[in-house]
Amino acid sequence: MLRRTTLNRPLERLLTARAQQALDLAKQEARTLSHDRVTADHLLMGLARLDEGVAITTLRSLGCDLTTRAQETGVDLDHIVELARREAAGLKHRYIGTEHLLLGLLREERTAAALGVDLRQTRAQVVKVLHGKAL
Repeated sequence: MLRRTTLNRPLERLLTARAQQALDLAKQEARTLSHDRVTADHLLMGLARLDEGVAITTLRSLGCDLTTRAQETGVDLDHIVELARREAAGLKHRYIGTEHLLLGLLREERTAAALGVDLRQTRAQVVKVLHGKAL
């Protein structure tokens, strides 16, 4: 039932305040760069600009350099948000936070490679951060 709830609820009811901020920053990045659509690349920049939340804590604990930019993937932000929704459901969470956005981003192999992190490793670290067990 939880999976269905997370997958079917309206996005605006699922997003945490920080996740919404990250999406807003991604949209600002796209506008600043005069891009006609918002992509995964803009979301990564938005998360870096936000500089707080579980996603950032997780990346830092993995030794990830947040100044590294992903290669242009061109993957639409809506697709990443859908992947984030699925990550939240898979973790049995009733919300979408920055950690789910990060995991959605990392489902794109080029983004993961550019950041030097692995999806499985990052997912495990997200769980540790959420439970206060991160290094």
